[in-house]
Amino acid sequence: MRHLVWISCLLCWGCIDEITIDLPEASQQQLVVEGTIERDQKNYIFWALVSNTLNVTGEGTFEEVDSDVRIIYNDEHTIHLIAGQEERIPIDLFHTTFGGTQENAQFHLEARVAGEVYLSENVSLVPVPTADSLSVGVEVRPELNMTGNIISVPYVQLKAHTPLINDVGQRTSLQWQVTSVYRFIEAVRDSDPFYQPKVCYMPYDGFRNDVNIANAQEFAGKDRIDEIVIAENRNDFRFSQTIYFTVVQKSLSQDAIEYWTEVKASNERSGNLYDVFPGKIRSNIQQEGDPEALVNGYFQASAIDTMRLRVRARDVEFPRRFCFMWEEPEIIDPDSPDPCLNCLKLGPGVSLERPWYWEL
Repeated sequence: MRHLVWISCLLCWGCIDEITIDLPEASQQQLVVEGTIERDQKNYIFWALVSNTLNVTGEGTFEEVDSDVRIIYNDEHTIHLIAGQEERIPIDLFHTTFGGTQENAQFHLEARVAGEVYLSENVSLVPVPTADSLSVGVEVRPELNMTGNIISVPYVQLKAHTPLINDVGQRTSLQWQVTSVYRFIEAVRDSDPFYQPKVCYMPYDGFRNDVNIANAQEFAGKDRIDEIVIAENRNDFRFSQTIYFTVVQKSLSQDAIEYWTEVKASNERSGNLYDVFPGKIRSNIQQEGDPEALVNGYFQASAIDTMRLRVRARDVEFPRRFCFMWEEPEIIDPDSPDPCLNCLKLGPGVSLERPWYWEL
């Protein structure tokens, strides 16, 4: 869950008239209480945060609010959290310490903010189906460029292939979280034949705001789904050497899929998950003593399965490298922001260390 803007745009073919629309700005910020419990093969992963939405003119981020957040297990045991930080507890250690089993575990979120208490409903983790595989394809679409001409633009689409039935025979709605890391090699320097271009590994999280869900009820009569597009990006330099996708597949309860369906509908109208909602979206969190108080956010429990896919240039029709047309400057400035001179200038998170899962 992250918050939504109200501004949308219309793309019209043919005659274009300029119109002015008065958009309703939020009169005040709104509180967002959110949390997740995830369980992979080894750990429970707890996370919670209280924040404020932004005004319409705000940037795509959020404003954290001082809070005391905790997870209550089976209405009895309390796990204290640092807001915005993950807490991992091995599954065996968790149940040895607090008792119970994975099958009967229930959790709810409690957040204390400025003297008020916010409580979620109890949630349980639904086992997640193990995905079969990931694949990529290239789709070419016509688009208008800056000069108003129609051009063909290639997109790389990441697709999931997965059953909808989990290990205990339940039809399960799904959600996908997609991140990636791409390989970037500096340009060759004609002036220094002995210089060895550095190889950098750059995280790219341009898909983090995407709401990727599959409602099992929409696939009546099917036990699996194939080639469902869960992310796409222009086929640019990020795919010109090697890129690795990491996909976390999550199970969703019926209440959670209904929540994310509403978020997705609002997101498609507006496009940013960090701003004020254009209308009230359902939540399983209420202010204690005032159930009518407006609270944005959701407390979600998901079992998760992680998979990765290596994509090479030949898999996506050999897009050009970033430094393909690069010309070496006469004077090399060590502080130049040009990544073709120093790939460590690519941006936050860039590293010379190859990820542990990377295959050459």
